[in-house]
Amino acid sequence: MSDGVFIEALVVDDETSLLEELKDFLSFQSVSVHLAANGIQALEQLAAHPGVTVVLTDIRMPSLDGLTLASRILQAHGDADAVEVVLMTGHGTIETAAEAVRAGAFDFLRKPMELDDVIVVLRRAHARAIARRDAYSTRMAEMSRLRADYADLQDRFARVANPIDLTSDAPPVLAHILAHELRAPLMPLLSLPSILSDQQSLPAGMLNSYLRDVRKSGEQLKDIADDLIELLAPPREDSFVWQEVSLGRLLASLEMLSLPAARDSKITLLRSVQTDGAVETCEAHLLAALWRLINHAIKATPPGGQVKLSVQEAQRSMIAFAVHNDGRGMTEAEIQSAKLPFHQLDPALSRRVEGMGLGIALANRMAQRLGGHLDIVSPATGGTTASIVLPRTRAQRAPR
Repeated sequence: MSDGVFIEALVVDDETSLLEELKDFLSFQSVSVHLAANGIQALEQLAAHPGVTVVLTDIRMPSLDGLTLASRILQAHGDADAVEVVLMTGHGTIETAAEAVRAGAFDFLRKPMELDDVIVVLRRAHARAIARRDAYSTRMAEMSRLRADYADLQDRFARVANPIDLTSDAPPVLAHILAHELRAPLMPLLSLPSILSDQQSLPAGMLNSYLRDVRKSGEQLKDIADDLIELLAPPREDSFVWQEVSLGRLLASLEMLSLPAARDSKITLLRSVQTDGAVETCEAHLLAALWRLINHAIKATPPGGQVKLSVQEAQRSMIAFAVHNDGRGMTEAEIQSAKLPFHQLDPALSRRVEGMGLGIALANRMAQRLGGHLDIVSPATGGTTASIVLPRTRAQRAPR
């Protein structure tokens, strides 16, 4: 009986009666069977039927034996169109089995074979071929996204004024910050072209690990570009779309935006809605400002720690969007400095927290443009809570 898994297979043997027996049996097992009487025909059949995932071939055949055929198939088919080869022989020895392994065969069957054993091996081989093809498609999709990210980063940096202009009249520490924060994530990206050209020769595990590093570097550079763009060219007034937004929905959107970074850093993200209703604000700009606070909180929290997002009532009909982290905390002087551009709590190159020191400063500026303010509290016991406090309605905004 079929288990519902469709398999397209090629059976190769110079024994016509065995070919017909296997075809009759496998056809009742959701297997579409193509037949070949020798290795040359097998290669022709494979070229004509790219859906084949498993080749079941005899070892001893005239002109092109099964071991040579297996080697040719596996050399010609990489992960993109993966094919697994199962070898059959009526003269099975330890040496023959060793040759099958060296040839890259998936499995080895001795004649006469139980037909039930054949279908079990074919299904396992098919599953492995499909897994290889799917993994290849996933890698190619990731590479496509990386290429798009790379192009996007180039475009973003092209829109930023020459970085040298930022440092020409600035103290040396500013040049030091820019040089380190830009160069560190650029290194994996600079080697991206060679990695893409060598993709077939790299083990899948190594390639996937490198792609994760490249994507992380791309995200770091994207954050840097976004911060520099907003620093140099703050959003225009006509980019602010004012509307009433549900407090619960805002916090849920913020949680979804933050989950990937929290998972990558092994941080638990908690959410608490302590008041209901809505706030009249620009949702896009508020979320961007709160994300900068969360990004800083995640970086400041040791792995295994927690970052808590909450919204609650504040004094004088104000709403406070709070981000709390379990980091080491900040002194009063550090709190005041953090609201200024390019402030880093720890300027050492070996520090764990990355960034140019723009996130809190930009969040502070955006809070003011939204009609509120940024409040940072860090008790002596440790941890820091940064809150963007806003009026519930636009009419309550203090004149600017």
